[in-house]
Amino acid sequence: MRINGSSIDSLRPTPASTHAVPRPAQTITQSPDTTPVKPDSVQISDAGRRLNTEQANALNPERVAELRTKVLTGAYNTLDVVDQVARRILTRGDL
Repeated sequence: MRINGSSIDSLRPTPASTHAVPRPAQTITQSPDTTPVKPDSVQISDAGRRLNTEQANALNPERVAELRTKVLTGAYNTLDVVDQVARRILTRGDL
C-alpha cells in the first residue's frame, strides 16, 4: 500500500544501516558462593514434648469454664489467695 504525500519513506533504514553492529562476546559468570545451603531444622527434646503435652491437657474447655466461674463469683478475692499468689511469684522469680 502506498500513501501519497507522507514521509514514511524517510523513516526506513538505508541499505548500509541494515547490518547489525557486532558486539563483543559476553561471558556468563557464576557467583562465588555456589555452595549448597543446608536447610534449617529443629529438634525438640523429650522434656519439651512433655511440657507441651502437659500444657495442652491443663487448659481443656471444662477447666477454663470452671476457672471462669470461680473468677466471676469472687472465689479468688480472699487474702489467703492473694498471699499464695504473691508467695509463688516471689519463689519463681517472675518479678
